[in-house]
Amino acid sequence: MSLIGILTQKSHEAYIKQENSITQEQIFFLKEESLSNLKNIQFQTILIGKKITQNKEQVKKLAKKAKYLIFNTDIPENLDLLEDMKLELITYGFNSKATITTSSIEDSEIMVCLQRTLNNVQGKKIEPQELQLNLPDENNSYAVMELKSLEWLYQK
Repeated sequence: MSLIGILTQKSHEAYIKQENSITQEQIFFLKEESLSNLKNIQFQTILIGKKITQNKEQVKKLAKKAKYLIFNTDIPENLDLLEDMKLELITYGFNSKATITTSSIEDSEIMVCLQRTLNNVQGKKIEPQELQLNLPDENNSYAVMELKSLEWLYQK
């Protein structure tokens, strides 16, 4: 069983919990203020989807021990966390160079695009593709990209 640690917006947590199709992995929603309590826990995957305002060094230590890092590249204040990282990096956001981005957003639908081949945790190659997904509201496009990143990474 894999451990997944997620640092994201509170509003995204509810969406990920509700729509999650990753069944065998343990998902933990992390809080910045309690990261110091996780010194002896090693996550296979860390997702950073919010601006880190405190405990940046603790976040970096936690991420360095992980094998995979899913990272929102649209938060420039977090980019220094990527320095000296030796892990599999999956980026997402509206940045055209991100691994996972969107090609369009309309009313209640979003087109999520995997722009490069991704080797998932089972060693399976996930080829570039584009999926049309429901968008629960206009403020959750990042939540959809976060969840889809996890699903592609843990796809069987």
